[in-house]
Amino acid sequence: MERRSQDGLEELPDGSLRTPDGTVYRRTPQRVTRRIGRELIDDGAAVVTNLYPDGFSYLVGEAASHAWNGIEPQLVTGRRPPVRDTQWIGHVWRTDDGRPLLRFEGEH
Repeated sequence: MERRSQDGLEELPDGSLRTPDGTVYRRTPQRVTRRIGRELIDDGAAVVTNLYPDGFSYLVGEAASHAWNGIEPQLVTGRRPPVRDTQWIGHVWRTDDGRPLLRFEGEH
């Protein structure tokens, strides 16, 4: 079953993501740390967020950087603590040719 966000991002049946321009990203085992997140955002990586009830959001450019600034202080990089406020778990996703995307799952 495919899921599509209002901004055109699709979650494909195999779990990969297809952006509105047709690029397909697949999850890697690499978790997003603050250092990795800053580096990839500075290099222009896109951001995908998924937070109930909003669902998926696909952000590029300045919007991705702005989203990262809000996510970074609430990023969980180790063992998940009990949820008391919004927290984010992130993974690096990549295209077949290695281009990165940061995907964050929000919990609250």
